[in-house]
Amino acid sequence: MQIDQQDFIQYLTIKKKLYPNSIRTYSGRFLIIKKWLLLNNTELSKQSVENFLYEKKDKEKLSNATVNTYIQTLNHIEGYCKDRGLPTGFMDGTESLPKTQPEINPLTPEETERLLNTHLDYKNRNGVSCNDLDFKNLTFTNFLAITGCRFEEAASLRVKRLDIENERAFIINTKNKHNRFIFFKGSIKQLLEKIIKGKNDEDLVFTNSKNQHIHPGDFNNDLRLRAKKAGITKRVHAHLLRHSYATQLYKSTHDITLVATVLGHRDIKTTNDTYVHLDTEFLQKAIQRHPLLRKYIEPKDILKDIKLSIDSFKIDDDERFSYNATMTNNGLEVKIVTK
Repeated sequence: MQIDQQDFIQYLTIKKKLYPNSIRTYSGRFLIIKKWLLLNNTELSKQSVENFLYEKKDKEKLSNATVNTYIQTLNHIEGYCKDRGLPTGFMDGTESLPKTQPEINPLTPEETERLLNTHLDYKNRNGVSCNDLDFKNLTFTNFLAITGCRFEEAASLRVKRLDIENERAFIINTKNKHNRFIFFKGSIKQLLEKIIKGKNDEDLVFTNSKNQHIHPGDFNNDLRLRAKKAGITKRVHAHLLRHSYATQLYKSTHDITLVATVLGHRDIKTTNDTYVHLDTEFLQKAIQRHPLLRKYIEPKDILKDIKLSIDSFKIDDDERFSYNATMTNNGLEVKIVTK
């Protein structure tokens, strides 16, 4: 395969406008493909592509998702060849393997709070001080958890697109090429003010210990350690924060269109099928709000649901309010007063 790796990277960067992490992945796969072709003394063709993918799937027992990254890389290589006037057609008839959706168990609001209040101790790495790494990673975790944005959207955010005063950030070059605002509130504002102090407009808001772009593998390792220390037994990773955000927002608003808009989805089906994880009990209670069904529900059960809805605002934990909601024999007594 007479393709220069640096020229291929340039193509992915300029022509395809891919994120740095995606470019690193495809560049690594590119080298593996090139080495395999060299060892097998062959060039890119339909047959060699089929043989390569079969070896990855059958002999190395790679998952469909991992094999698909090789297929995506080969598609980019073919795009590169077409752009540079080189022979193409070796990907004709090759399609991605079926996706196998792993079971996703979103974090509850309580688990999210525990995660965001758990600190880690770091030692110096390769002579580099890591004293502020816990603050950096925890602030990044906070930002992902309360905005629901994708990892790469946050990792690529520049200072000039962060509007702390108006509690929002402008996200560009998104996965679906649809720019949007994301919003935040609360203590994250002070954390963001601290993390961008002394930075220029073109600097990244979030960086690693070397003040470079955060690598997803490093961050997910940090997140798993943080979750373990917080006593969370679920499989925690950066994208789970997005799933958890979506589920919690839908349970609070019951508005799938709003959730899809906030997440930056063009298709509501993506939001509903992939991101909103609702348990049976929640769905059963939700349909009880239908006017044709409500008359069959016991009045005391309706009052209990009203109390649960009010409780979900966590007013009793807010020092600005005096709150009391009590179920009585014949009703619900609620008193909410601002202090």
